[in-house]
Amino acid sequence: MHKVGCALVFALLAVIAASPARASCGMHAGEQVVLFGAGDDPMVLLWDSRFRLRAYHLASFDEIQALLPRALLASGGTRAIVLSCIPRYVQPRYALTLDDALYVRILSGALHGRSGWIIGSDAHVMH
Repeated sequence: MHKVGCALVFALLAVIAASPARASCGMHAGEQVVLFGAGDDPMVLLWDSRFRLRAYHLASFDEIQALLPRALLASGGTRAIVLSCIPRYVQPRYALTLDDALYVRILSGALHGRSGWIIGSDAHVMH
């Protein structure tokens, strides 16, 4: 009986350790970052909700057109501070890995003072 109890405890610990809620973020609250989009376009979409951020990355062309009016466009090189992070929240189209969702406040540029959600890969730690 003792062996079965130990096996159950270890199985439970393995499930908890593998849980996405236990995954850590690549960025942490208070970190200052510079925003740069991936690929050829340095612009970054700043979303009004994390749900729209995730929906955008899974959407079809028509769905994207409906979602875009809810986003603001931040220029590449815009500075921001991370307020919150949800690890492995976004599944980018055509990617096999999940990305973090970051809630940031803009510190420079035309959107100074605005807050919103971005995909973690668009944020780079300032040195």
